[in-house]
Amino acid sequence: MILSFNYTAAQQDSTLQYFNLGFVVVIFVNILSVLYYILNVWIDIRIGKFDTNVIKIHQFIYVTCPIGSIVLIAQKIMIILGLPYGYDYDDRTFQFLHHLRTSTVFPGLICLTAFVIERFCATVYLKDYEKRNRWWIGIIIGIGLYTVGGLLAYSLALFATSLYHTIFLLALSITSCMGNVLNYKINRRYYNACQRSFDGKYSLAERYQISDNIHFSFFFNRFASSIFFFTILCPLLMLAASFDIQWFYRNIFISLFELSYSVYTILTPYIIYKFNIRWHQEFKKVVATVRILQNPLDSSNSYSFAVHVTFSDKTNRCDRGMC
Repeated sequence: MILSFNYTAAQQDSTLQYFNLGFVVVIFVNILSVLYYILNVWIDIRIGKFDTNVIKIHQFIYVTCPIGSIVLIAQKIMIILGLPYGYDYDDRTFQFLHHLRTSTVFPGLICLTAFVIERFCATVYLKDYEKRNRWWIGIIIGIGLYTVGGLLAYSLALFATSLYHTIFLLALSITSCMGNVLNYKINRRYYNACQRSFDGKYSLAERYQISDNIHFSFFFNRFASSIFFFTILCPLLMLAASFDIQWFYRNIFISLFELSYSVYTILTPYIIYKFNIRWHQEFKKVVATVRILQNPLDSSNSYSFAVHVTFSDKTNRCDRGMC
């Protein structure tokens, strides 16, 4: 199955001009997605904290978003201009761009599984997970995401239907939520044991990791519930586009899938960064700096605000023993 807009069918039923208007919206959303990625990564670099496996996995997934967005923008522009590179199934350029974009879609749709696997590793290595920098866990999970995403994209082109892929994605999302509940119960049991233990059985590092795992389980619930609509909608639209129906309706489902996933690439990182205190502190400092440049007369207030944010950030780090 080629999950791509059928240009010839749209020409034949005189709907191409209407789809082109929709493509302008898709292009606009994806430009916002790329700009939002640049902003987030720039602030991440300013913070300079890429040491945890959760952040590594997040960056593995997030980097696929601008790649897929840029490819999709190029394809839609070529379709609007009538260039065969954007729609001709037999064109090698189209085939390369299509498979590249499809490969970047699947890692985002299976991101919940990656985070659950990482938290299970944190539970297995409870004694010294944070103390010993097991960077290879994040790398292996990231490579696994790319491998599974590539295999799903390749197999999608071999089958006439996306039914198996839809079932796999939906089952994976549900299994991830169940895995998070299981991981929470395991760590909750450890936590209760810590509360009853007064003989030093659990070290301070273990207690911290148990608390961190429980805290992440709550974050996972909020995160999963926020994006669950798209993790269900996107596979269902992909399935609907593979039905043996008129190409007008298939083009609609394909276009809705592309638009839905484009919005998903903005919503998902927004939710992740929404709960990142360090990101918000750095963002406030950037805003304060911009205000100084735009309004030098008000620089004293902006400077005071920036100093306050910096001091708060430093105080939080000291409270966590990071000074």
